Amino acid sequence: MGDKDRAFRNFLSDKVLFFQFLRRFLRFGTLEGVGLEDIELENVSFISQELVARESDVLYRIRRGGKETYIYILVEHQSSVDHLMPFRLLAYMVRIWERCVEEAGSKSRRKSYLLPPVIPVVFYDGMQKWTVASTFVEKVENGDAFAGFVPNFSYHLMVLGKRTSEELLAFRDALGGLLYLANPSKEEDLSMTVRRLLEYRKLLPPEEREILSRHFAGYLTILAKREGVDLSGMAEEIASEEEAEKMVTYVQREIRKIRKEGRLEGREEGRMEGRQEGRMEGRQEGRQEGRQEGRQEGRMEGRQEGRREAMLESARKMLSRGFDAAQVADVLDLPLEQVRALAESEGEKD
Repeated sequence: MGDKDRAFRNFLSDKVLFFQFLRRFLRFGTLEGVGLEDIELENVSFISQELVARESDVLYRIRRGGKETYIYILVEHQSSVDHLMPFRLLAYMVRIWERCVEEAGSKSRRKSYLLPPVIPVVFYDGMQKWTVASTFVEKVENGDAFAGFVPNFSYHLMVLGKRTSEELLAFRDALGGLLYLANPSKEEDLSMTVRRLLEYRKLLPPEEREILSRHFAGYLTILAKREGVDLSGMAEEIASEEEAEKMVTYVQREIRKIRKEGRLEGREEGRMEGRQEGRMEGRQEGRQEGRQEGRQEGRMEGRQEGRREAMLESARKMLSRGFDAAQVADVLDLPLEQVRALAESEGEKD
């Protein structure tokens, strides 16, 4: 089980926190007057093998006046929404009812036996917009045309990212503080988040402060890990202001250290990239200069070659007019041996 699953599991398994959650977000008329003593946390391992590994979801049984109601909370951490959610919820609800039938035994076959209500709740803490169908019938092809034959239910959806920091901290209880910590849309960095929560903690009544202390470290561990800070070896519960201050100081020191190391690594990477870019630019400039020099040298060599050919052509003409090799060499300032060789080659042509 990951840190996030563990934190949510501990949070939602706390009956006092769940009771606050129930009163604030699940305002069902039939649950009016429910007290903390009416709530019982159930084991969800029987629902699905998937939940045995994940274990972030919770199931509560509410007993009141001889009647039962189940509230099943599925915590969705995935970055992308699961469009099979209505089907998954139906499968889990059926498993809950199957267990109820097993517990009732032969009584379940009586006409008077009724299955207890199961209220599915999806607690979504992702950043992507929730676009999943809100009712089961929407997941059945042409489902509306088969009304009465296709199961249909809706689920209560809580999208944590829609809540602002101010809205959550306005609750002035442990639930508000923990939801603020878990909220993925808050703009504060880790240092500011922790400082703000510590100030918030001072405003709470002693009993709320104690509840927040039980879960504060779990969420802080998740937030710190995102910054590269490992808090796994520290206490799982912060019971005093002194302990909280020590943890905050440690986190801030580690973040500064990581950022400093990051800047040093960044500078070194920048130097390496700069050298690489410099070498590439040098090669490009060298190629460009080489091309330019090559063109210039080629033009010079071409001119020299042209002059040489012109001089040889003049020598040929003078030789053809009866000038001897010595005279041609003297007038054109050519090597005598070259003129003699040219005279011999011209004579062979004749």
